[in-house]
Amino acid sequence: MKKYPVAMGGALGLMLAITGNVGAAPIERTPADAGVINEQQILYWLMKRGELAVDATQVEKAAAIRSFTLHAGATPKAGRLEVEAEKRRLAQIQLEKADKRLSQRATPPGDALIQKTVKVLGILIDFPDLPNNDNRLSVGDTDMYYPSYPINHYRDLLFSTSGFTGPQGQNLQSGYQYFQEESGQTFFFTGDVKGWYRAANNAAFYGGNGSSGDGDVAVETLVQEAVTAAVADMTATELASYDVEDPYDLDSDGNIDEPDGIIDHIMLFHSSIGEEAGGGVLGDDAIWSHRFFINQQDRGYTIPGTSMKAYGYTIQPIDAAAGVCVHEFGHDLGLPDEYDTTNTGDGSPVGLWSLMSGGSWVGALAGTRPSGFSPYARSYLQEKYKGNWIKEQDVELADITNNPTSFSINNAVNHEAGTVNQLSVALPSASIPFEAPISGSYQYYSDQGNLLNNVLNFDVDLPNATPLALEMKAHWNIEQDWDYLQVMVDGVPVAGNHTQAINPRNNSTNYLSGSSSSITGAAAPNNRVDLAYDLSGYAGRNVTISIHYVTDESVSEYGFAVDDILVTQGAATLFSDGAEAANAVSLNGFVRIGSERPGAARRYIVQLRNYQGVDSDLRLMGYEPGVLLWLEDFSNADNNVSVHPGTSLIGVIDADQNMIGSSGTQTQIRDAAFSMNDQTAYANDNHLTAVSRFDDALDYSSPSQPQSGMILSTLGLTMDVIEQATDSSTATVRFNLNGDLPLAATVASSLEGLTARFTSTVSGGEPAYRYSWNFGDGSAVSEQASPSHTYAAAGTYNVTLTVTDSADASVTVTESVTISVLPVAEFSLSTNNLSVEFISTSTGGSSSISSYLWDFGDGNTLTSANASHTYNASGTYTVTLTVTNNDGVQASTSQSVTVYVVPTAGFTASSTDLSLTLTNTSSGGLGSLSYLWDFGDGTGSTAQAPSHTYGAAGTYIVTLTVTDTQNETSTAILTVTVSAPVTPPTTSSSVKSSGGSLGGGILVLLSLLVFRRRWN
Repeated sequence: MKKYPVAMGGALGLMLAITGNVGAAPIERTPADAGVINEQQILYWLMKRGELAVDATQVEKAAAIRSFTLHAGATPKAGRLEVEAEKRRLAQIQLEKADKRLSQRATPPGDALIQKTVKVLGILIDFPDLPNNDNRLSVGDTDMYYPSYPINHYRDLLFSTSGFTGPQGQNLQSGYQYFQEESGQTFFFTGDVKGWYRAANNAAFYGGNGSSGDGDVAVETLVQEAVTAAVADMTATELASYDVEDPYDLDSDGNIDEPDGIIDHIMLFHSSIGEEAGGGVLGDDAIWSHRFFINQQDRGYTIPGTSMKAYGYTIQPIDAAAGVCVHEFGHDLGLPDEYDTTNTGDGSPVGLWSLMSGGSWVGALAGTRPSGFSPYARSYLQEKYKGNWIKEQDVELADITNNPTSFSINNAVNHEAGTVNQLSVALPSASIPFEAPISGSYQYYSDQGNLLNNVLNFDVDLPNATPLALEMKAHWNIEQDWDYLQVMVDGVPVAGNHTQAINPRNNSTNYLSGSSSSITGAAAPNNRVDLAYDLSGYAGRNVTISIHYVTDESVSEYGFAVDDILVTQGAATLFSDGAEAANAVSLNGFVRIGSERPGAARRYIVQLRNYQGVDSDLRLMGYEPGVLLWLEDFSNADNNVSVHPGTSLIGVIDADQNMIGSSGTQTQIRDAAFSMNDQTAYANDNHLTAVSRFDDALDYSSPSQPQSGMILSTLGLTMDVIEQATDSSTATVRFNLNGDLPLAATVASSLEGLTARFTSTVSGGEPAYRYSWNFGDGSAVSEQASPSHTYAAAGTYNVTLTVTDSADASVTVTESVTISVLPVAEFSLSTNNLSVEFISTSTGGSSSISSYLWDFGDGNTLTSANASHTYNASGTYTVTLTVTNNDGVQASTSQSVTVYVVPTAGFTASSTDLSLTLTNTSSGGLGSLSYLWDFGDGTGSTAQAPSHTYGAAGTYIVTLTVTDTQNETSTAILTVTVSAPVTPPTTSSSVKSSGGSLGGGILVLLSLLVFRRRWN
């Protein structure tokens, strides 16, 4: 039975990407990755289980699929450690970047030589009611049907260097081979598999969807059981081999290739068909394949009997092919899904062109030959892990303006030295239409994005009189509870007329979230609400009033817009700002805008795709080879085109805008590549003529099905495919920007502490240029082309540059800079013999220090700010202090401390006859002690604990002198007495007896026995 993959929605991972004891009830349901949905298999199992008629209509089938997959596409949140690590990583990128944005940086030549090896712990676990060897599968139930599923099958599926045996004896691609191909032989996917193990409960306990049907209820418990069982079969050395990475950089030293106490990668397989493919005999009690985390509140689950933790994991079904395994591991590496995560609509314009969309299901057997990564994903992996993922060449608009220029490109799977497999065309950022200000021409805006902590603040003197009030007009759309906004007075959140008391997600207080449209009385056209806060409790004080907008790692709505800020005392106005004048308030991440908000970095990316390497089975899916043009636009956080049709984080521009029946996007973009060759026949596709020219003056928005199209800016840019190999392994494209290059500007920054150095790059328009810089902190405007600015405090600031040319045309560009002051660990110490006092002089950098950890170098630790410690012995010890600030950033420092007490000689003695045994009890001193013994009879020794036999009985004075490496000495004296051994009595042989010689022999024998008994 042929299975046809379908790319549907799912969860966007952390873009830039749990319970306690085994058996405990879970506290949060796990996500369902809609990117691995197989609609044909869902229908198969619905019919086989009798839940859908075999002769169901297409309408009935569609309804059944929608019902079965209803809970797919819920957006999971990345793990807390991932979020903290990503914040630090992005801050480090901000510190390091120089001339170009991240998306435009050329790959340093040395990066291609860097290799990355990961080691994955695979675990197989089944259920009492569904053993792996009685899984109730039969031929035809799955493309990946085998009579049995032994451990070696999964070892080969994941890690074989030569592929694994398919159901019909064919050789299929392993996970190892996929990552080798995509990384240009620089990423090594290794590991081992343990199991099968038996879960404590039946399958429904873990995979049931609960009363609300919103996700598997206890997968985290299953993961804990599986990991506990697998680790019980390991030695400590083997377990340690699965912790060679510090992906979250827990010690903040910038090194992610070191152990961190957490198993690096866990990949589970359960004994059922996945719920995403119908769930097999379990139906919706099956587990849906996904990537998630356990025990987030404790930074992982501590495995019994060890100090090792389990944290992130992926889970796949018994019949998994390579596609679902490498797709889920893509999330493990930090990649987002590239389909529409709402699981509604026509689908995003990525389709089968990327593994992180529907490409995980490509193959003659579904999922056995997944397609390659998108250029967004490849660029991310190149930046994060280095290696040989891309060979990118930049195309500068200034170089091709009225200057047709040709560029050669190799197919995307070619990673050989000297080749180019990706072209990057940086575009001017485009402003995004936004709601007009509530009054006047300007308003303040929080900005939109993930991992934001943006602030607007101003100072005001409050008289010693009441009532005092803060009023403002605002509208907002903020992800409910996950993101939030607070108004603070001197850093304390204050209650207002529409605030909520306590946030159930993060314990923030007095906050706004959700949408202003839900508030009774919200006014058109933008759901404006009047906000009011009572300030009477602050009468007689000079206060700082601030508005804080905080977002998490995913799902960002447009945010918060505010205008007409007033502080009043009765009828008197104390402060008024309608955003009409610049620098009236301090903007730390907020921006002052009109009816457009700033756009983010964007670029066109060119790939050449053909039927080679990982893309070989695109032929079977009806996808056409050729030059694929992508648009990457960081103004969008996701590919949810059902919400914002025509715009996405990453998407292909469909060369052939003729519709293919009423099919979804996955089918519509099968012919997206620009090519000199006509297309092959395809059902319902009546337009097979080659399209070799891209022209941004044309409409690529797919007007009759907008979710399948891309809305482009008209710059006058064209791209022609002028040469193309028969097998599309090479091609030449010619770019040209017709007419005058529009005025455009970019901003780059380099940071050192609180000082930022800005560089502007301006092109187009009519020179000469005039510059106006707003640094986002309320300071004076600079008119230099490349100024430096020192900020008063750490934070994220939106720096705005307005460039005006001689024709009075102007362009404004905004660059967000994060001024990060890293924590510094420092301490002083003082010694007194073996005791040491430690005083921390550490600073927290951008935030205060939240924890201290002292390691005294002798196996002892302490967590106080300052510390006292007494060592057991003299010596030199390495003392390490690690501090962590409130942002989760750590810093460490180490010092050597030498503690010392003078040596003290001491010993005890015991004797047997003339023999003396000495026990050395000396202590103190530094380094190795030397010993000098005088036994009192003219002899001596330098051994630590010698023995000595005297020549005669008597009383002797024994002296021990010890000397340390500092030449300090100590002497101990002991008087000892030794005595000669007792001589045994002599036995007479002259005794006579009537027994004759026999009697004499018996007496001698008795005497000997007595002697032996006495002296032995």
